[in-house]
Amino acid sequence: MQGACAVPPAPETVGASAAPTSSVGHVDATDSGLSPWATTWVQQALGEPTAIQREAWPVLATGQDAVLIAPTGSGKTLAAFLAALDSLAHTPPSDRKRVLYISPLKALASDIERNLRSPLIGLEQIAARSDVTIPPISVGIRTGDTPQSERTRQAKNPPDVWITTPESLFLLLTSRARDALRDIDTVIIDEVHALADTKRGAHLAISLERLDALLAQPAQRIALSATVTPVSEVARYVRATDPAGVAVISPAIDKKIELTVESPVADFRDIGNARTDDAGVEIVTGSAAGDADRSSVWPAIADRVLDIITTHRSTIVFVNSRRLAERLTARLSDAAAQRAEASDQSANSREATVIARAHHGSVSKDLRRSIEEDLKAGRLPAVVATSSMELGIDMGAVDVVVQIQSPTSVASGLQRVGRAGHGVGEVSRGHVISTHAHDLLLSISLADRMSERVIEPMRLPNLPLDVLSQQIVAMCAMDDWTFDDLAQLVRKAASFTHLSDALLTGVVNMLAGTYPSERFAELRPRLVWDRASQVLTGRPGAGRLAVTNAGTIPDRGLFGVHVATEGFPRVGELDEEMVYETRVGEVITLGASTWQVQEITHDRVLVTPTPGAIGRMPFWHGDSAGRPAQLAEAIGHTIRSPEPKTAALQVYLDEQRHATGVVPDDRNLLIEAFRDDIGDWRVVLHSPYGAKVHSPLALVLARNLRDQFGIDPQVMHADDGIVIRLPDYVHVLDPVIDAAGDLSSSGSEFGGPVGGTAEGEHVLQKVVDSLDIDTVGLEQTVQDEVSGSALFAARFRECAGRSLLLPRRRPDRRSPLWQQRQRANALLQVAADYPDFPIVLE
Repeated sequence: MQGACAVPPAPETVGASAAPTSSVGHVDATDSGLSPWATTWVQQALGEPTAIQREAWPVLATGQDAVLIAPTGSGKTLAAFLAALDSLAHTPPSDRKRVLYISPLKALASDIERNLRSPLIGLEQIAARSDVTIPPISVGIRTGDTPQSERTRQAKNPPDVWITTPESLFLLLTSRARDALRDIDTVIIDEVHALADTKRGAHLAISLERLDALLAQPAQRIALSATVTPVSEVARYVRATDPAGVAVISPAIDKKIELTVESPVADFRDIGNARTDDAGVEIVTGSAAGDADRSSVWPAIADRVLDIITTHRSTIVFVNSRRLAERLTARLSDAAAQRAEASDQSANSREATVIARAHHGSVSKDLRRSIEEDLKAGRLPAVVATSSMELGIDMGAVDVVVQIQSPTSVASGLQRVGRAGHGVGEVSRGHVISTHAHDLLLSISLADRMSERVIEPMRLPNLPLDVLSQQIVAMCAMDDWTFDDLAQLVRKAASFTHLSDALLTGVVNMLAGTYPSERFAELRPRLVWDRASQVLTGRPGAGRLAVTNAGTIPDRGLFGVHVATEGFPRVGELDEEMVYETRVGEVITLGASTWQVQEITHDRVLVTPTPGAIGRMPFWHGDSAGRPAQLAEAIGHTIRSPEPKTAALQVYLDEQRHATGVVPDDRNLLIEAFRDDIGDWRVVLHSPYGAKVHSPLALVLARNLRDQFGIDPQVMHADDGIVIRLPDYVHVLDPVIDAAGDLSSSGSEFGGPVGGTAEGEHVLQKVVDSLDIDTVGLEQTVQDEVSGSALFAARFRECAGRSLLLPRRRPDRRSPLWQQRQRANALLQVAADYPDFPIVLE
């Protein structure tokens, strides 16, 4: 699919209270909800307010909770802030009610602070014309990067506008500085779609209820998003006790998107045809380097991306993993250098020109900020980024977005393409470049959904007990709570509305030392539960435990990478498992530069720069998100659609039909059986439903095969299906195999498909039989299988960490991942004796 498609207006949303409408025209102080000062500033600074601003301001001026939904660049943030700033400007400092802005990204904090300067200065200037002096409205940033001296000042003299993150709010509430929050009356939750359906969002929801408990009356809550559905769930997240009272403001905005899906080659089976000279030879670095030259699609991709970059002023290239960000940045640099050399530019000129730089979470904060400023100022033509740039960071006038490989979801795709043409009324232009034929199918399917704004529905976490455990310790460290009062507060948060007394009792029992601490020391009591008075009190050290281990983001085992010079400046971070594979003296690539490893300590890698050296590409586990199951229908629609397809996609589909007779889609799954190189059977279930569906299905399949044949199959799953390995399967089959005849003459060979042979058909039939899953008791079967899986062990470690059962010894130093695993296994052995242990249930 190539060409442009205009995204239609967002569909009318149904909320508890209808979004007000207003006619287009100048803002009038009588109906806008704004004062004459603010109205004048809007007219002078904006000319005309945007649709979301016109509809939001009258509602927000009443103090009503609201969800504001509008495309990126439509002015949502100003819509949320201006009414509050207007109120602050008209109130003496001693009587002011404060604003709390919460962002999922620390990087947004500086952007917001900078963007608030214009309306603040504007209000002051307009008031001055009326001989009125507005006392300064202070703005303070409170994140993990805020110096201690600034935190102390904020506690003594709270800013009028707090800018923070979910974790920093939790820390504020679990400290003496919480008194500085008592005058807050407005809470703005930005990019709510990135929070609400995660444990991080559930954690924030309890923090917001803790905040309300400090206030004379609940604060107004305003949630912002460009891509979220269903709105009823967002409203429930914002105010679970009264979702019907949340105004959903989602005006019909004709935000146009021009999106092109491209294949870098005409036929992915013959990549060599796309090669020119030696451009098709893949560069292999590190321990894999040698004489292994092989064809690759990446030179063609790099050339196409470079064409786009050089024909635009500012480009963001999105990829789905950090490793790919580093690899593509290196390829773009090489391709740009080759072009410069071909055009007879001087060597000095080539070295001075940087075409792109990598931007992701493992690049240091200062370097990321420098990259962002260079892109905005036009000094850097392009940035290759992961989701680190997906949310609302102000990147200035970005001309075009390039997405390498299919985005992970429709919502993510819209967020990313929306970074281009960020201004009101501008067109967002994007290119999706596929890396293989199946990726082309996915990209076209997802682009169709993007054009129709069919966003995946979010689902709030239900009863995350590990989050609850952490918050209870923090709450009881600050105040004594009765069991009933604690339950009442927690149940106000959407994820805990249906929390039973029995579950809450189980969590409190765990924290009060009911389980044997002599078998696992961290099961010692964190709380005192007076059963007579039903009062819960934090034990000494409970507060420190909570703040030292705050948050829900699991420890991924990352090592800081520092230059081995005075001050040890940080240049990024590496996955722990990559560090284990790295030796002193090796060269690695990070941030478009190469570094030689000088020393590896318990928590950092010391390096020195080695310009021009060939280095190993870094990798990070856990980068990719599973495909939403809803995309399966879109994939099926693309396959069945009679509309003309690109040559590369048509070749791919025709080849699949010729080989198997059917292309797997949402209506027809395909099972293939073949022998691998060592003679074992491999059975592949092709399905487009994504890893989140395939993961439990794989567990059930393994259970059924084990029960039916007494074998222990190896089962792997991914977004595109399930692979089952059946070792020595032929020798455990019933006599049906023998009755099938002489299999040695069937034409089947190791490593090849067995299409139509009696042996292969029998294997397929046995696996098909195992797919006959009894839905009665299916959930229990999955739970039984999960409890013994590697996935369970990993998730148990993460949940135990959130529950404060695997605490850090020091806030500035994490425990090594191997040590965490060892302690988690010891805890699991104890927990296995207690079926109702809360973390096992979680």
